[in-house]
Amino acid sequence: MDKNDELHVQIQYALVEKLSAANKRQAKILSLLDECIFECDKNFLISYANDSWTHKLGYSIEQLIGKKLTAIMNSRDILTFTTYSCAVLHDEASRSIEVQLLDNKGLHHWFEVRLAHDGKFGLIGSLYDIQRHKDYRTLLTQQQEYAKRLSLVASHTSNLVIITDRHGLIEWVNRSFEKLTGYLCEEVVGQNPGSLLQGPQSDEKATKVMSIAVKQGKPFQVETVNYTKDGTVYWVAIDATPVSDEFGVVKNFIAIETDITQRVKAEAAMAEIEYNYHCVVDGIPDIVLRMDIHGRLLFVNQAGLNLLHCNQDEAIGSSIIEYIADEDINKIKIALYDYRQGKRDIRRFDIRLNSSNQEDHWVEITLTPIQGGYDNSLTSIAAMLIDIQERVEASNTLLEAKNHAEMLAESKSRFMANISHEIRTPLNAVIGSADILHDSGLTQEQMRFTQMIKTSGDALLSILDDVLTYSRFESQSLTLNNQQFRLDTCLEEGIDIVSDGAIKKGLELVLDIHPDVPVLVVGDHARIRQLIINLLANAIKFTHEGSIIVETRCIKLSANSIVLNISVTDTGIGIAEGKLQTMFEPFIQSDSSITRQYGGSGLGLAICKQIIDAVGGKISVCSELQKGSVFTVEYPLEVGHIEVTEHQFSEEQATSVVIWIAGDKTALNKAVGNMLKRYKIEFKQMLEFIPPSNHGRLAGIIITDPHLLEQIRRYTNEHYVSCKPCIIVIDLSANNAQHYKVSDNEVMFNGPFKLSHFRRAVETLEEHVFQLGLTLPKGKSSSEIEPERYLPQQELYKNIKVLVAEDNRNNQFVIRAYLEQQGCQVKIVSNGQQAFEQIKNNSFDLVFMDIEMPILDGISATKLIRSDSAEQYVPIVALTANAIHGDKERFLQAGMNDYLAKPIAPKRLHALLAKYLKNHNIEASTKLTRLLAVWQRFK
Repeated sequence: MDKNDELHVQIQYALVEKLSAANKRQAKILSLLDECIFECDKNFLISYANDSWTHKLGYSIEQLIGKKLTAIMNSRDILTFTTYSCAVLHDEASRSIEVQLLDNKGLHHWFEVRLAHDGKFGLIGSLYDIQRHKDYRTLLTQQQEYAKRLSLVASHTSNLVIITDRHGLIEWVNRSFEKLTGYLCEEVVGQNPGSLLQGPQSDEKATKVMSIAVKQGKPFQVETVNYTKDGTVYWVAIDATPVSDEFGVVKNFIAIETDITQRVKAEAAMAEIEYNYHCVVDGIPDIVLRMDIHGRLLFVNQAGLNLLHCNQDEAIGSSIIEYIADEDINKIKIALYDYRQGKRDIRRFDIRLNSSNQEDHWVEITLTPIQGGYDNSLTSIAAMLIDIQERVEASNTLLEAKNHAEMLAESKSRFMANISHEIRTPLNAVIGSADILHDSGLTQEQMRFTQMIKTSGDALLSILDDVLTYSRFESQSLTLNNQQFRLDTCLEEGIDIVSDGAIKKGLELVLDIHPDVPVLVVGDHARIRQLIINLLANAIKFTHEGSIIVETRCIKLSANSIVLNISVTDTGIGIAEGKLQTMFEPFIQSDSSITRQYGGSGLGLAICKQIIDAVGGKISVCSELQKGSVFTVEYPLEVGHIEVTEHQFSEEQATSVVIWIAGDKTALNKAVGNMLKRYKIEFKQMLEFIPPSNHGRLAGIIITDPHLLEQIRRYTNEHYVSCKPCIIVIDLSANNAQHYKVSDNEVMFNGPFKLSHFRRAVETLEEHVFQLGLTLPKGKSSSEIEPERYLPQQELYKNIKVLVAEDNRNNQFVIRAYLEQQGCQVKIVSNGQQAFEQIKNNSFDLVFMDIEMPILDGISATKLIRSDSAEQYVPIVALTANAIHGDKERFLQAGMNDYLAKPIAPKRLHALLAKYLKNHNIEASTKLTRLLAVWQRFK
């Protein structure tokens, strides 16, 4: 190589080294730039990137070389960037654009992109980081929006807003400030709020607090009085907050003032009310307390402090339990616990207070829970304590008096029981002996005297029963025994008991039961019967001639209950108008003169009134002198739950069978008609004798006027030869209360008219009734049949062994005679010990046990008998003259089965024998029953 070539090479090396050094210097300069420098081709593949990429976006140079710039660009900016690059390549571009690039962690960063053409086919560009600028601009926008909203709120809030400089001079006020104070914003700018708004009534302490806080650049909260432009006073609550710059220097104060004038006025009013309340409460004699939910006192009035002998400071905060006697503390504890558990009822009870210098003092405390807050939670408990010491002392005195009165009442009841026993015991012998003697074949004159003995004994017994019944009502010891029974039977029993008096006077007595009255009801059978007996006895006593009508109907009827209306109408002497109001008082009669004609205890109507009051019914009377009286009773009852099937015609006969009612007795005809309606039998009033073809098949004629009997007989003999209609004659004025069969088709009923006449007529005229097609769907049970009608009395209870424990010899004779008349074999013992030994060693079918006997009384003997396991069960009936309330229950509890009071009523005795010896009865079936059985077999 020649020297020129070598020189040329050296020059080239020198140029290369110089160029390399320039490139290194240039690369070093590019690496120092804060901007991201890059080179790329027209497809945006990066061929060069400086070190700023690593600092700004976290990419290494190796990651960037060969990577498309658009791959790390926000997808929304790619089109803008591509358009911008095309414009650069054609020298038509603007200076720069803004795009978002993703860093190595996937976060977006804003950059300003500048591109230049490299003169060939590529691009040289720089990325300037504008993220902070973007953040500042966003923050500024937000602050501007916040300031706008804050200004809007401040302008429209009802509170007063004042903005001052750091020295407290006003820079701006809102519209509410202008509206309340009367000052415009331009009037107050640059002034001190205190100098402008405060006045003589402003709080000096509040003014001082505000002045110090402004000087120290601290927030403050005060309440004070301000004045408007025209001098009007108003109260405000001021809440001021300093506003500092980024270096912590106070630049402004923002004060929010709330108008609290109404609140202050309300608090003043409440304070006045509270003061007045305390003045009033302290002036009343009763104790007023308020305590929290745990019983700690929050307020005590002066009366409470005086009674507890303490002052206000000692009482407030103490527990109410400290002032309550130990025996009553649990009452308060339970009430407080219940209140804490959510109960809000008012509690009232009596407690005893104790204090340091006096004994327990009785008060009545009333606790009232007080609720408040948004959830109505319990805030406190008010208590009112009323001094009842005098009342308690008076109550104790009354209690002692009550106990004394009850002791006297018990003594009186026991005295009445003893008197009853002492009277009934000989009376049993008197009445029983008269009964037995009456049936022993005496002469007419002797029978008249025995009847007088029996009648006088019955009158004495009636007076005794009235006095005892009234005594039970007076002591409120009478209880009602509600059971199911037949109402018609109950009413007829009452009529049967008093009918003798009506028959002797020749009075017409009619029982009219409307067809809507149920047969079975639930109530106190004995009390209803007693009610009827008393009303009828009273009517019979004061009626000399005419009639007595007992009418029964329903005035309220539902599925389960009825209100029975019973009226007793008489044609007696009547009652003066001035006496009507006192008729139901005890020992009162319409004629109270010394020479009374009628006698009596004067308790009958009073007992009726007490019975009606006991069941919640009504009783009233209307009367007119010399014309009669009407006693009306409204008696509530329940309807029986078992239906009773009554006698009725068969369906094929119902349309053709006719019953006539002959006679002009209005009340009796009406009662007979109601009876036939109950049995669903068609009937007509017989006004004249018409041929049979004009009235259909005549099944029977009921004659209510006995004078028509002969005419009816001639009529039936003339027009009915083969099958004559049944004739039922009702003679209300007959001198006995019996019925008897006159012929095959004719029966006579004497005395009071009752619903059972139809049933008895069917049984008496059974053959004729059978031929006429009358059916008996439900016959009488053996217990309902009166066996004495079919068998001799001595055959009824033949070979039946009865033990009688009775210490009175006269009564032994009477009870033996009664039982032997029925065919019983009677064993008599004189005390309970003997009765126990007899039952233990012998077999008896029934025992009558007297209660009061020597050695061993009836109750003790019964308990001993029942406790003996070897003794076979035998019915025991209490036989006693005791009639006081509760005795029957006491006898049954001892193990007895029933109760028979002295004097012994033969009907009651017969009923007990039938009840407990029914398995030994000889069952009798009527001819009608046999005929029906044969008829059913033929059908």
